Amino acid sequence: MDHLLGSIVNGTGALIGALIGIGWGSRLSSDFRKQALRLMGLVVVVIGVKMALPLNDPVNTLVSLVVGAWLGSLLKIGKRLDAFGHWVERHSGRGGFMQGFVSASLIFNVGALAIVGSLQAGLTKHPTILETKAILDGVTALLLASTAGWGVALAGPVTFAYEAILSLMAGLLKGFLVGPLLNDLSVVGGILIAAIGLNFVAEKALITIADLLPALLITVILGWLKLQGITFV
Repeated sequence: MDHLLGSIVNGTGALIGALIGIGWGSRLSSDFRKQALRLMGLVVVVIGVKMALPLNDPVNTLVSLVVGAWLGSLLKIGKRLDAFGHWVERHSGRGGFMQGFVSASLIFNVGALAIVGSLQAGLTKHPTILETKAILDGVTALLLASTAGWGVALAGPVTFAYEAILSLMAGLLKGFLVGPLLNDLSVVGGILIAAIGLNFVAEKALITIADLLPALLITVILGWLKLQGITFV
């Protein structure tokens, strides 16, 4: 149970922040919420860009994004998630589910902080990184849920599940998700997060984020091959 304490705290923090944002955000004017969404988008862009720097291997990053986008389009990930989101919205009478869910899930979970924090919790049973991240995610969830909808709340349990799995697998992943591979993953994740911010600023889906999700797996595969001395340039 001690291995999972950090993931429980982090997931709970994100969930509480989202619920506060949902309850509090409805009291704000529509114009202010739109403005807040654009400002949130700008902050998310900065967070994504910071994660993506330094860009040590632009070729692997570009290949990961292009191949990932192709796979995502082939598998129709974005369309399937949109269809699921519309189904939920029709049956619940609430809008904005999928945008809030996908955006929050990526912001909370795609990055070195979530991975390193989960490994720390699993290996040492002292989840200080995830406890700190819980505060950051809670504030982010509050702001995001007040503008992007109630799907942000579901990202809390997803964050718990994701970090719990990493914590339980810490012994196996400790020697794998490190160094250049972790950097490549953070770079691609940062670009995805920056793309989320652009969508918020533009108030429309300039980039189909869900279709880019396979890029995270592709960059891990390419990074592992690179560590084995196999490159394509």
